[in-house]
Amino acid sequence: MGAATPSVQGFLPEQMVRLNGRHAFVHERVLAFIVHETQERGSVTFCKGDLAKRLGCCDRSVDRALTRLRREGDIVSTPVYGESGAQLGNTYRATKDGIKHAGIYERKMKLDLQRS
Repeated sequence: MGAATPSVQGFLPEQMVRLNGRHAFVHERVLAFIVHETQERGSVTFCKGDLAKRLGCCDRSVDRALTRLRREGDIVSTPVYGESGAQLGNTYRATKDGIKHAGIYERKMKLDLQRS
């Protein structure tokens, strides 16, 4: 993940802070990002620390969000290894359910923006 991380329907994940009149949870923001990348590129590869920095939260929050999204069937992940055998990160892809859930979040976020 670099400085040019693409947006989710015009919103960077760090800009998606309000949802349905409340704070957007980290798992909702992470899902929106993974869904966008899945639709644009088929998948996305990143390190949890990089995404945490971008979202302004700790690595553990991103880790919990990813665990929850995998458990709920919204995303699938595959580890990525370097030549030395060290894990470099994971490749993430949104499932059909994940895409559906992110669409619900996006509609609620747009309503919040219209109200403000």
